[in-house]
Amino acid sequence: MTRIRHRIDWMTMEKAKAPGGERDLCDRVLNGVRAAAELQDNYRLPLERFLLSKCDVADGRSQEKAVEIASQVLAECFTRSPSLLERWRGEGNLEAFLRTAALNRLRSWWKSAEKRSTEVDSDSAAIANHAIRENAINGEEQTIAIEALRAGVAKAAADCPEGLVFLRLKGLHGVDQRALSHCWGHHESQTSRRIKDAMATIRTCARDVSAARGCELDYDLLQQALQQNPGLLLGEGGTMPTADEVEILRLAATAPSTAAIRRDAVVRMCANPQALEYFAQLLNRADGSETTIAKDTGMEHLAARLHDMVARSIALLTPADARGLATPLMTDSFTDLLQAIGADGGTLWWSCPRQAALEAVFNPLEPEISGKRQPLVSGAISLALATGEAFLTTDLAADPHYSPAIDHAMGRSTRSMIAVPFVPPGGTRGVLTAVRFGSGAGFHRADAAKIHRFSAVLAELFAARITCLLVRPEEAT
Repeated sequence: MTRIRHRIDWMTMEKAKAPGGERDLCDRVLNGVRAAAELQDNYRLPLERFLLSKCDVADGRSQEKAVEIASQVLAECFTRSPSLLERWRGEGNLEAFLRTAALNRLRSWWKSAEKRSTEVDSDSAAIANHAIRENAINGEEQTIAIEALRAGVAKAAADCPEGLVFLRLKGLHGVDQRALSHCWGHHESQTSRRIKDAMATIRTCARDVSAARGCELDYDLLQQALQQNPGLLLGEGGTMPTADEVEILRLAATAPSTAAIRRDAVVRMCANPQALEYFAQLLNRADGSETTIAKDTGMEHLAARLHDMVARSIALLTPADARGLATPLMTDSFTDLLQAIGADGGTLWWSCPRQAALEAVFNPLEPEISGKRQPLVSGAISLALATGEAFLTTDLAADPHYSPAIDHAMGRSTRSMIAVPFVPPGGTRGVLTAVRFGSGAGFHRADAAKIHRFSAVLAELFAARITCLLVRPEEAT
């Protein structure tokens, strides 16, 4: 007892003699220990119960691994660099984020060599059930993602209907943003802000709804939900516009229209996808884009008809069609530009409105990316498509619009990105990107300007290719 009292007295004296900086350090360490204990108390048992619910009752090894993974995930909130909490960034529900991280590790373990090396005959029935349970988990997550996305779109329709209409017109129907802004009587930046507000509303609401169901809505889930249910973003159902609706939409498409007419048109377009499609046709028809053919005397009518045919043909192109139209001149010129600005890759992404996705058409430096897809409502590339504005970042992972889906699929980490709209005759059809990997320096504004100029050149090359095939269809073979 005397020894203990002496030890306490000694610790008290040492603390009194310690400099202020050392006392602060000790306080921070103790606070960190208390925070770690609180995190364990609040989340360990719920996380264990969640993982155990995904294991077969006869698979004792998976149950043991589930408990181990729960402890690892919570420990890495403090010990890993960067910690899991830094990756969470305070966005959404923490428990849903931890659940997703832990479940992904359990799934990986099920497929890993470690699991195969511990298989014994008595486990065979439980192991055979893993594929069934994996499919059940995927189906449950897909259901949650669809419900969350539907709720997000409904929230955007209620809170920012104009932005949702602009998003659909611009991103899904290829309406030129300048024509849309002119029709509404405001600057293009206002149109962009409304589109961004709608995208943020959809993303935030969908994340909150999925978190309430115990699911972290990642970009892969979002992409799968949109591919399986493109009507979630396009709008489902609808009827042919009535005569009254047609008149309102015609008035709204005629600049300058009154605010009351525009509000009425927005309400009808939110409620009826076919009314939205009709309005898009009105604006696309009225778009005064410059033809690539000189309008000589007596040729204006024919040139306008040819321009319209080219625009319609490009509007009907699928990513596979666009890939088939690409020529060595296009890919070689793109390669030269990418190498000149020090890019590690560059892709032409094609908009697929019916699938609510963007598909990679070609990338001369990363040919294996061809055919990869990402959803229309997430990621910096989709933002460039929706707003019609160039996007440049020197730290993509830190950007709130970053979607890791393509990086994960390709097994690399993008450091810096340029994304500019690809606008051939008829309206925006995709996005042209350039990327740098690793931890080096990012792109500069001058690099973005070069990509922007090449996007315009590439659009003209596509138009010329289509024109040639229309005039001489035998070259299609």
